[in-house]
Amino acid sequence: MKIVNPLYDKAFKYLMANDKFAKKVLSVILDVEVEEVTLDQQETIFPDEKRQLTLFRLDFKAVIKEADGSRKTVLIELQKSKFSTDIQRFRNYLGANYMAKPKKREDESAMAEYQAAYPIITIYILGYNMEDLPYMAVTVNREIIDSVSKERLNVKSFFVEHLTHQSHIIQVRRLPKERRTRLEKFLTLFNQKWISKEADYILELEETPEEFADMVEYLRSPLMDESFRRNLEAEEEIDRIFDEQEAKYIKKNSRSRSSKS
Repeated sequence: MKIVNPLYDKAFKYLMANDKFAKKVLSVILDVEVEEVTLDQQETIFPDEKRQLTLFRLDFKAVIKEADGSRKTVLIELQKSKFSTDIQRFRNYLGANYMAKPKKREDESAMAEYQAAYPIITIYILGYNMEDLPYMAVTVNREIIDSVSKERLNVKSFFVEHLTHQSHIIQVRRLPKERRTRLEKFLTLFNQKWISKEADYILELEETPEEFADMVEYLRSPLMDESFRRNLEAEEEIDRIFDEQEAKYIKKNSRSRSSKS
C-alpha cells in the first residue's frame, strides 16, 4: 500500500494534526498513556547569519497517565530532521524556548495558564544514523543521585522536573527486519527502505501492522490530493537544494578552519 512518507514535514504535520493519531503516536514513543493533547505552535525560523532555515517542530501540551495512576501535564517538544546538520538548530530552538517570554493576554486566567510551568519532554525523530549512537531508539531520563554516597534517590523534586528534561531519540533508518515491539511496529510507517520509485515522498508499505492500520489508511488519503502532492514535491526540491547548499557550507567552513590552523 502506498502512503505519504511521514518523514516529510507536510505529511507528518498532517498526521499529528489529528488528535486521535497524535495521542497514539506520543503514547507509543513515550511508552505512557497520553490522555489529552493540544497542538501548539508548529514551526519557527531561527536567524542564522549565513542561512535562514526553517526548523520543523511540533509543540504539544499533554496530560499523561503515569504507571502509578497519577496524571501529569507536560510540554512535549517534537523535532524531526532528515539531515545530520540540524543538531545546532536543535540546540538553538531548545535554548530559545527556555528563554521565551509569555505574550500579553487580555484574559488573566488564560495568562495564568500560559505562565504555568510544566515539565518538558523532548522527542527527536531523525532520518539519518548517528555513528556514536547505534540504537534505533533511546530514552535519556533524569536520575537523582546523591553526590556523596552515589546512591540513586527515589524522590520527586519540582526543581528537577522543571529545570531538567527527559529526551527520546529515534533513528528511523535503524528499524530492524523483525519488528516485535509496539514502537518498532509503529516505525514501520517510516521505513525508508520502502521509498517508492515514483517519488521519495511516497512509501510502498510491504506490510501493515494491525494496530496502525487506521493510521496507514489516513496517510494514504493525501496521495489522492493533487495540491498536497505538489506541496510534497516542493518540499522534496527544497530538501535537494538544502542538501547541496549545506554540503558547500560545510566544505567552505572546513577549508576556513584548515587555513587558520
